[in-house]
Amino acid sequence: MNEVYTLIKEYIPIKDTLREKENGEFLILANKSSDIYYLNDMARVMYSLIDNKISIDDIYTKIKQEYEVNDNELKADIVDFIRDLQWKKLIRLKEVIK
Repeated sequence: MNEVYTLIKEYIPIKDTLREKENGEFLILANKSSDIYYLNDMARVMYSLIDNKISIDDIYTKIKQEYEVNDNELKADIVDFIRDLQWKKLIRLKEVIK
């Protein structure tokens, strides 16, 4: 899983949601097809850090500073989160050209 993280860490996630709504402990997102998805606490934290400007590695750093979590587990969780939201068409990744 760390190999995947290494491949995507410089990419910038871009929100591609139609709507966002807080509902108690969940964040509800809708894509352009009007499909509805619920994010739990950790997914909400990760999603809230997406500002269309910072990289996946920046998101990792911010979470690592805030929470006590194992490096490999956090990287795996971020990869799963990114893959899941891409599959649901809630985010897309932008490659940073250097």
